[in-house]
Amino acid sequence: MIDLERVNETLCAIAHLSPEEADGYAVIVQNSVAAVDSTLINPHFADDERIIFLAAARANYYISLLGAEAGSVREFSAGDVKVSLSAENESSALTLFRSATDACAGMVTDDGFVFRGV
Repeated sequence: MIDLERVNETLCAIAHLSPEEADGYAVIVQNSVAAVDSTLINPHFADDERIIFLAAARANYYISLLGAEAGSVREFSAGDVKVSLSAENESSALTLFRSATDACAGMVTDDGFVFRGV
């Protein structure tokens, strides 16, 4: 089984979350760990850093989607200071997740579409 604590630590690093903030996403992290764990070709791969990173990247991607869909403030201005969030956050999270998935290609199964013949 993939170590949930290591995934949380990695998630905090890549998403710039405090451990307390990450606790608020515990269900997403647990789901990501279970999803990645279910695709492992060999259970011994669960300790590989690339698998840990994959589970964290998956959680990070879903967390970024939540931020986009939750009606969160996309732009805020106060005097001369302007803060805006963009779709780049979701795009970056997806790119990171895809890269992590590619790095684990030999360790996880792919449930994607396969055309076997007519």
